[in-house]
Amino acid sequence: MTLQKASRDLRRCDRLQAAAAQEAEHPPVIADGAQGQSQPAPGLLEVWELAHARRLCTPRPPDLSAGSVFPQETLNFILGVGETGRGVNAKLLVVDDEPRTAELTAEVLRRAGYTVDVAGSGTEALERIRAGTPDLMLLDYEMPDMEAPEVLDSLRSGGDRVPFPVIILTGARHAPADQVVGIERGATDYIVKGTDRQVMLARVRGALRERSAAPAAVARGRLHVDASRGEARLGSRRLKLERRPLLMLQLLANRSGEVVPRTELLERVWGSSYTGFEHSMEQAVHQIRREMREQGWIQTVRGIGYRLVVQA
Repeated sequence: MTLQKASRDLRRCDRLQAAAAQEAEHPPVIADGAQGQSQPAPGLLEVWELAHARRLCTPRPPDLSAGSVFPQETLNFILGVGETGRGVNAKLLVVDDEPRTAELTAEVLRRAGYTVDVAGSGTEALERIRAGTPDLMLLDYEMPDMEAPEVLDSLRSGGDRVPFPVIILTGARHAPADQVVGIERGATDYIVKGTDRQVMLARVRGALRERSAAPAAVARGRLHVDASRGEARLGSRRLKLERRPLLMLQLLANRSGEVVPRTELLERVWGSSYTGFEHSMEQAVHQIRREMREQGWIQTVRGIGYRLVVQA
C-alpha cells in the first residue's frame, strides 16, 4: 500500500505541475442567466485546482539521496529496480572529470543495488582497475588527461580484448563516427549524457547480462573458442583476438557450415543494425584470418554473410 500511494502521489504532482505552467490564474466562468451571476463552468473546478498546483505540490524534485525520507521500497520503485535486486553483486566504476555528474550517476547506480566507485580521470581509472577489476565501467569520452579511446587502448594491453564491459558516456561526442571509433576500440555501448535513468539502468543490466550469459565454449576440429574466458586456440597456438572478433568467431563456430547473415552478425555481436559498423565487421574478419594463418576457415558469401568451414 505504501508503494502504491507513493506512486499515485508522484504522478499527481507531475500532473499538477504540468498544468500549472499552462492554465490561467482564475477558473473559466459562464454566465448563469437565471441568477445573473458568473459560475464556474461544470467540470472545470479541477482545472482551477491544477492551475494553482504550486500551492498544492512543491515543484522541487524529491530527494533520492541516501538520507531521503522515502522508504527503500519506494526509492526502488522510482529508480526502476526490479524485485529480484539484480546487480547487487556487481561492482561498477564511474569515470568522469566532472565531480557532480560522476556522483549523480553513481548515486542512481547505487540506488539500483550496485557497488560503485568513482574516478575523476582516465589515469585514476586505470589505477583503480589495476587495484581491482570492476564488472563494468561507465567512461566519460572527453577528459583532460585521456579520452575514452586511449583508456580502452590501455585496457586492451597491446591487442587483447577489454576484460569487462565499458559503456561510454558522452555529452558532445556522439556522432556516428565517434561511436564507431569507441566500439572498434572495445567499448560495449554508448550513452549520451542526460539520457533517462531508466534507459541507462537498462543498458547497464544488458551489458552485465551479456557478460554473464556468454555462450559456452565450442570446439570445431582444431579450433577451440571460449569467449567467456577471452580465449581462442587453433591447435596449440593461441589466437590474439579483440572482443568483437572473438565473439564473431564463436558465433560462426557455433554454426559451422552455415552462412550467418551480416545483419545477424551486426545485431548479435555489435548490438546494432547500423550499417556504419560493417567496416568494423570486415576488420574483425581480417583480424580472425590474420591470427588463424590458414586459408579456408572463414569464407565470405558475397552479398549475404560469412561461413566457418572446419579444416583438417
